[in-house]
Amino acid sequence: MAAGTVLDAAALTLAAVDVLRQAHAAICIRAGYVALRRIADFFGIFYDPDPKADDPISIRREEFDDACDRLAEAGVPLRDDRDQAWRDYAGWRVNYDTVLLAVADLIMAPCAPWTSDRSAPDHVRPRIRLWGMGARRRADRE
Repeated sequence: MAAGTVLDAAALTLAAVDVLRQAHAAICIRAGYVALRRIADFFGIFYDPDPKADDPISIRREEFDDACDRLAEAGVPLRDDRDQAWRDYAGWRVNYDTVLLAVADLIMAPCAPWTSDRSAPDHVRPRIRLWGMGARRRADRE
């Protein structure tokens, strides 16, 4: 799912890449997770509207480290403190992780790393309240 790619690129940039802080990356993440949450609200997908920075995410530390290693191999300058970079990345990802995976599951997105590849045997499908547009319009009028 393209949304996950864009959001993760922004989160990795903010967390791990050693460049001046890029405000547009933070704005991208905020706009992205707000948009995903609006989609989730429409479909009745449940999520925590105020997650804590250290709440669990679906990305494992090893996957993050692998991504950082690949960036370093490509010549991207990285921050020295990988542990802090991980905490920062997870703190950004927690805002969109659950909703991103639920929307990818809902639309049956093709397999993509860090998004629709998260369906492990213990994966729990998101709770979704299905209602048609007619029901939504009736509810809006009430």
